[in-house]
Amino acid sequence: MRVLLDCRMTTWTGVGRYTTGLARALAARDDIELVQVCSSDETPPVSRGPNAGSRRAAAHPFGLRGALELGSLVRAVAPDVVHCAHFPTPMPVRTPLVVTLHDLIPLVVDGVLSSASKRVVYRWWNSRAARRADRIIVPSQATAEDVTRLFADSRHKVAVIPEAVDDFSSGPIGPAPGAAAESVGRPYLLSMGNTKPHKDLPTLLRAFCRLARSDPDLHLILVGTQPPGYLRAVLEGTPDEIQARVLFTGPVDDNGLRALYAGALTFVFPSVHEGFGLPPLEAMALGTPVVCSNASSLPEVVGDAALLFAGGDVEGLVTALESVIRDQAVRQGLSQAAREHVAHFTWEHSAAMTVAVYGDAVQAFAARARKRGAGR
Repeated sequence: MRVLLDCRMTTWTGVGRYTTGLARALAARDDIELVQVCSSDETPPVSRGPNAGSRRAAAHPFGLRGALELGSLVRAVAPDVVHCAHFPTPMPVRTPLVVTLHDLIPLVVDGVLSSASKRVVYRWWNSRAARRADRIIVPSQATAEDVTRLFADSRHKVAVIPEAVDDFSSGPIGPAPGAAAESVGRPYLLSMGNTKPHKDLPTLLRAFCRLARSDPDLHLILVGTQPPGYLRAVLEGTPDEIQARVLFTGPVDDNGLRALYAGALTFVFPSVHEGFGLPPLEAMALGTPVVCSNASSLPEVVGDAALLFAGGDVEGLVTALESVIRDQAVRQGLSQAAREHVAHFTWEHSAAMTVAVYGDAVQAFAARARKRGAGR
């Protein structure tokens, strides 16, 4: 089966990890001929191989030019199925189409998109993807429920296929990045530094401040770049000494991120809405105990291998973190459970499920074509 996979966003977080992991697993199969459509300045996930090739795209994936360019590439490649790894889809659609919708967070959480016009455009593109696709892949049951609630006519198209982290966990552990190197030598909690509303970073910061008052050695490392004045605004009234123990890392490569995971007392994920939740799985793959909220997809992802707390509950988070920080047996138990749990999430398995969806999409497309022909 010849598959055209949209790889124009491989350098982006989230969707980039998904596209790269899936592309490499698909290219390793004997039953797939993979054609990767990549942005002109990006390296294909699979640069060499008997079953993989690539085409270049110049236009940005979002917008009319990108959709028309992708449609032109589809016509040139003539694949058996097109797989869009994010909501941008080709114009026109005249080939069996599979779309992965990772989440619909900007449509279900207020404040994620900065303007009403962006929200309208985002909804239009996702609605088009749901309408035009023969099959829709989502990474969790929680996301499936969001998709079918907002786009009810797509209910029969949705397939849940979890993402994976085996490619990430098998990479080298490099030195801790820049400013974080000094903190790595001390006990620290680790989390992602995304400040969007659904990530609920303020709950973690307030819980950390409670813990830090009684533990002068404890630090909090946040992966990412701090928006100007963010900590001062959220932690107003908190002693400077405690604020100084909160560090945003700035940009971090995968080697450095693995080092941060591996050295943490625990990885904390306070998000109140996720499409899947790769960071907790990445931490688990490095044997790091995980504490995360019980919101949306996260219980599906972490199973019984993490400590859960109610999203937004500072007191509940403090209690969970105290049990991990103060009890080595709890940490060891979570670490062992994490490694066992994450072993089930492999790209080989996800690719096998995806190929089955490709077959369903081809059949659905053919059935619609026959129906149209019979109606003439």
